Amino acid sequence: MTSRAEKQAWRPGDYFDLSVIGLTHGLSDGFSNMLVPVLALIVVDLGLSPFEVGVLLSTFSLGTMIFQYPLSILADNTGARKRILLIGMGVSAASFIAMIWVSRFLPMCALAFLAGAGNSVYHPCGTALAANRFERDRAFAISWHSLGGNLGTSILPLIQAAVAAVAGWRAAVGACAAPAIALLPMVNARFHEERHQKEPETEKRTDLKVFSIIRRVVENRNTVWLAATYTLRSMCTKGMIGFLPLLATSNLGMNTAQIGVAVSLHFGFGMLAKPLMGILYDRWGARAALFWPMTLLGVFVLGLPFMKWQTGFYVLSALTGVVGFVSPIILTAAADFSEKDILASSVGFIYTCHGLSFLAPLLGGWLAGQVSLDASYFCFAIMSWLAVSTSAQLRGKKQRPDNPRRQDT
Repeated sequence: MTSRAEKQAWRPGDYFDLSVIGLTHGLSDGFSNMLVPVLALIVVDLGLSPFEVGVLLSTFSLGTMIFQYPLSILADNTGARKRILLIGMGVSAASFIAMIWVSRFLPMCALAFLAGAGNSVYHPCGTALAANRFERDRAFAISWHSLGGNLGTSILPLIQAAVAAVAGWRAAVGACAAPAIALLPMVNARFHEERHQKEPETEKRTDLKVFSIIRRVVENRNTVWLAATYTLRSMCTKGMIGFLPLLATSNLGMNTAQIGVAVSLHFGFGMLAKPLMGILYDRWGARAALFWPMTLLGVFVLGLPFMKWQTGFYVLSALTGVVGFVSPIILTAAADFSEKDILASSVGFIYTCHGLSFLAPLLGGWLAGQVSLDASYFCFAIMSWLAVSTSAQLRGKKQRPDNPRRQDT
């Protein structure tokens, strides 16, 4: 393997650009859960029923799911990935800031839908920008770019709690959306658009048309297997975390603060492990790098309902974070195996399929009611092992110039 010393040295501008796109990723991931930390205050202020709470949270996810793939195709079809990211993230931030002046349920839902639709652009377009900007050290860069997402999900709730305690939920939401005002202009200044050439022959090329882009994405078997792998892995982790409070209460009698520690350990160790995922990908390639984390994830998830020792429960929660956050491997593999001009569409396809993980809590809840909560966790573990089987289908010998010896065969 080519050593770091043999590669072109990183300049301060490279680290600055990686920090800018990583922080933007953190803001986007923070937007995904923006209303959750202050949800209790919103319920009291607007007088919402439990059904209305569900509708409010679902509208954001619905906006993301509806617009993510069409906008990713548009980004590849036009080449305007940066512009679409800036507009989408701007709409999302403006929607959250506008909630400061809203006092009724339906306008809140409308703004939540717009916020989700705008935020849907980040993963396809942001990943494409990062992958193209750091082509030589792609695994390293995307790992740290992914780490930025975890920082956002960890830090923004703390900021919201502090601001809400002093100025209320509206100010908290507005304050956490405001960093977009500084970050988006920096993205605009530091990243460039890779537009398609406007030549007479290429303006009418069918491979840049919408249906042709879709066909090219789904005909890439590696992209389809990556989407299946990430979806199954997400069904495991989404279900596991969603029912963790109930499991901790019923099996160990843990209180809210203790449950919060377990959840924080999961996400905190996941944040620390993301650079490790990039190293695994660089050394082993996608198939081998995904095999052990997801195999162990299933083992640790299956162990949670049998753990009757609180400290052991904390350890298992942390270990699921260590092995569960495989997005650096998924996204680097997507960048390596996809054609460059349809990378945003490929990532959009992966994340659209990933959105199907909302089915995991429904399936887990049904199993808990019909059988037991232990059966739900057995199901979640199986999802992770199924992800191992789909990742084993990855094929190819895509190589990057900075790592000529690493390949998947």
